[in-house]
Amino acid sequence: MVNNLLTIVLVIILSLFVVLSLLFLFMLVTKRMQNRMRQQIEQQKEKLRASVFDYLYRQNSVILEQNWNGHQWKAMEELFKDFADVVQGEEVQEKITLFAETHFSDVYKRNLLKHRWSIRMNCLYAVEDFHMKGMVPFLLSTFQKRKLSQEERRQLLKILVRLHTNQWEEFLKEPNWRLSEFMYRSLFGVMTEEQFQVMVTRFEELPEYIQLPVLDMIGIDGKREYLSFLEDLLIPSIGEKKIRILKALNELGYSKILDRMGKLHTRESAWEERLMISKLLGKTNRKESLSFLTELLSDPNFDVRNNAAKSIIAIDGGEEYLRQVQETSTDRFARDMAEEWLLKGGKVHGL
Repeated sequence: MVNNLLTIVLVIILSLFVVLSLLFLFMLVTKRMQNRMRQQIEQQKEKLRASVFDYLYRQNSVILEQNWNGHQWKAMEELFKDFADVVQGEEVQEKITLFAETHFSDVYKRNLLKHRWSIRMNCLYAVEDFHMKGMVPFLLSTFQKRKLSQEERRQLLKILVRLHTNQWEEFLKEPNWRLSEFMYRSLFGVMTEEQFQVMVTRFEELPEYIQLPVLDMIGIDGKREYLSFLEDLLIPSIGEKKIRILKALNELGYSKILDRMGKLHTRESAWEERLMISKLLGKTNRKESLSFLTELLSDPNFDVRNNAAKSIIAIDGGEEYLRQVQETSTDRFARDMAEEWLLKGGKVHGL
């Protein structure tokens, strides 16, 4: 019985050893093949680099008329990607696009129909890098027939935006193409000023899940030219939209929040609204802000109280005012927060 058990264990160990050895050999051979292919591609790139440079900068169009296959095709693709990353000038970019649409389009069309997500995404990145506007009709007709991942939708929308096609706005608002807020922000980040202006002009036509990242980008990119737009939206807006407007105003260094405090009901508002208002009041540097901030010192939310004290300190004479609050206030929250900031020495490192 013991001998049989030992035999079985030895057979299992030997089988595992054989399997692992075969797997190691397979990986070793695969790696060597990949290294060899990489070496051949690099050799081709060195041979062809001067020809690509002549085509782009010296009006030599010989390579445009040649056929490229195998390692040469891959070498040319990588060379043109290298140039596309650093190139400046519309004329040179047009030459890159012409070459890509002449020699890469057929391969990209085949690859975009493959099941592997990574292959399709790499093609979409290449279409953007090479500004292949001629690929857009194929992309739209192909991707309207299949379910896309969020990354594919974002990249396709990015292509439509960056190539200034007529369809970008239509597809941006298409419910079936909805993206995450992060992806919308990244998309708005590559828009021209004219394209972003379209988003602001037609703001009310947009669904809220697009409106919110539009508001975010105004603050993130410091677009102070839209201050009046934010001001007009502030009072009639509610909920998350109002919070994003207040946040954008804060990021733009807005200092006129006092003019609207009569219509901002801080007691009934969400704590995030009260938090942003407490930050904005600190940018006014006006004593009239102190009464509102004193009320916020008694807020149930710690972050609101903390930022209210921070804003008081930022106003001229604020430290002395906070000392009076500590000595005379009947609210324990307000006294404790005032004491905490006075112990810090009233140091403010930014609002």
